[in-house]
Amino acid sequence: MKPDASRQAFLRFLVTPVLAGVVLTILAPLGTDQFALLGRAVYWIGLCLAGAFGAVSTQFAIARLKSPPHRFLQMIVLSLGATLAVSPFVLFGSNASGLFAVALTLFYIWVIAIVITAVSENVSHRRATTTQPVNDARPALMERLPFKLQDAQLYAAVSEDHYLRVYTSKGDHMLLMRLADVPDLAQPLDGLSPHRSWWVAKAGVEETIRQDGKLMLRLKNGVEVPVSRTGAKRVRDAGWLA
Repeated sequence: MKPDASRQAFLRFLVTPVLAGVVLTILAPLGTDQFALLGRAVYWIGLCLAGAFGAVSTQFAIARLKSPPHRFLQMIVLSLGATLAVSPFVLFGSNASGLFAVALTLFYIWVIAIVITAVSENVSHRRATTTQPVNDARPALMERLPFKLQDAQLYAAVSEDHYLRVYTSKGDHMLLMRLADVPDLAQPLDGLSPHRSWWVAKAGVEETIRQDGKLMLRLKNGVEVPVSRTGAKRVRDAGWLA
């Protein structure tokens, strides 16, 4: 990640929970109206930062999954991670007694975590969609990849048995899907199939090379893609040959 991107991600990590903490300081839910203003601010902003840490930790865990859940389900899971992170602090400092009171307190915490997570995710999603030009929209295929790869540049995809290995500028990942579905899911990217087992994005090609008289495409990550006889015609017709 570039320094500017890292700084922006860090600021997003701080800004949302701090703003949420300020709002909760003003609203003073869960009996915190008995605290002084400064103490209430420290309490809620600290809890929101702890919740943000729990949500981010959960997000890293989700990113390791081969097939990330739907965006809505991801928000629910992230809110649960945030709730688990702040629950020990809230329960320790609360006056809740009895199983029902504890459960109710945890439920209120989860509702607050859902709202904060939903706002944070929607702001990030809206920023991503408004800062990109329409012709550079993220292909639907990228939504099927882990979080850490979803904002990467799509290079290519190759069929491996019943799976598909997707190459990006940030690494590769295996998906259970067909190569035949890639051209539609990769739109609006310009790409083609140089070989029956491959689909390659034009933006992912570093150069065309010849090895032992055979034409190859070298991707920007160094992976070399074979070009079949019929694929060579597609490559030539597309103007990819220098």
